[in-house]
Amino acid sequence: MNRARGFTLLEILVVILLIGLVAGLAGLAQGDHGGQQARREAERLRVLIALLREDALLAQRQFGLRVDADGYAVQRLEPNGRWAPAPGYRPQHLAEPLRLRMEAAEDAAQLGNAPGGSAPQLLVLSSDEISPFTLYLELRGKPLLTLASDGLEEVRIETL
Repeated sequence: MNRARGFTLLEILVVILLIGLVAGLAGLAQGDHGGQQARREAERLRVLIALLREDALLAQRQFGLRVDADGYAVQRLEPNGRWAPAPGYRPQHLAEPLRLRMEAAEDAAQLGNAPGGSAPQLLVLSSDEISPFTLYLELRGKPLLTLASDGLEEVRIETL
């Protein structure tokens, strides 16, 4: 008997599956380039500020957010009038290509005594108000997103 030589259907399916896996891995290896990472960080900050507003209102405490170029930390106003790290909130550090730049009201840091310039730039008060601010999330020096509030509204995220 003379049999034709060729590939079986199973062999062709296995090759197609392997090509698909390699193409998928190549797509994952290219990475995020920061856009999605910036969006996730902006959403994380928006949710954190909303949580701080709730916490301040329920506990009748004043909170603040200290923002640096490479991260942020939650602070609480102590009865002695000094800012201290807030229990239950740990400082956050941004991934390498991301940076933060804060524009807030000048009088925000005047509440409480802050030696060495460690007062928060963003105040979250027990009256359910926050200090008006605009926070720029930058990727390699270029602003991508802003988080902003006039002090009464919820924080909104806008793409630049």
